[in-house]
Amino acid sequence: MIENTKLTALVASRICHDMVEPMSAIIQGLEMIKEGDGKLDPDALSLLDTGVGKAWAKLEFFRFAMAGATAEGDSTLEEGRAVADKLYGVLKPELIWNAPNVAMPRPAVRVIVNLLLIANECLPRGGTVELTAEKQGDAVEIVVSAKGPRAKLKETTAQALRGGEGELSGHTIQPTLTALLARQGGVELIARESEERVDFVARSPNFKL
Repeated sequence: MIENTKLTALVASRICHDMVEPMSAIIQGLEMIKEGDGKLDPDALSLLDTGVGKAWAKLEFFRFAMAGATAEGDSTLEEGRAVADKLYGVLKPELIWNAPNVAMPRPAVRVIVNLLLIANECLPRGGTVELTAEKQGDAVEIVVSAKGPRAKLKETTAQALRGGEGELSGHTIQPTLTALLARQGGVELIARESEERVDFVARSPNFKL
């Protein structure tokens, strides 16, 4: 069992790591404005706009996917769509949302949203991330498919999603937290890898189409 203090510290480490890029753009844009005696340099404004947009999208995502991880109650898949759309507006891959509004426990919504970010990390050269859902026997399966050049699932990520006892770090905390949320929401997680494709399956009898 992961201690709460360690979990919190690693989540904070992951958020700080992801915020470095947008904050660097903001700082660089501000420095360009200062060096230009306050003149509105279009390149500086572009850097500021990009940095602020990425920072805001990532902060909203992490607040929903990680900071709200203990929230309980009933919800639907659609609750996570707005934050996912905003995040993918600043990422390389294109998000294709082809899933109906599946009813599920709120922790499960956060599982799906976290899988969307993990899918992005499987696509170093961009591509598409598609979300689908269908009835399979007595359960509903939601599938997050990452497709693109050199699509690859890191073994440490796969192990964390399985709830393995691998190394816990800022790089593995998000899939580890996703696995914890899956257990909380009664969700079975499966990861499959094929040529230029990685599929994440979230399956539960608690999902209702």
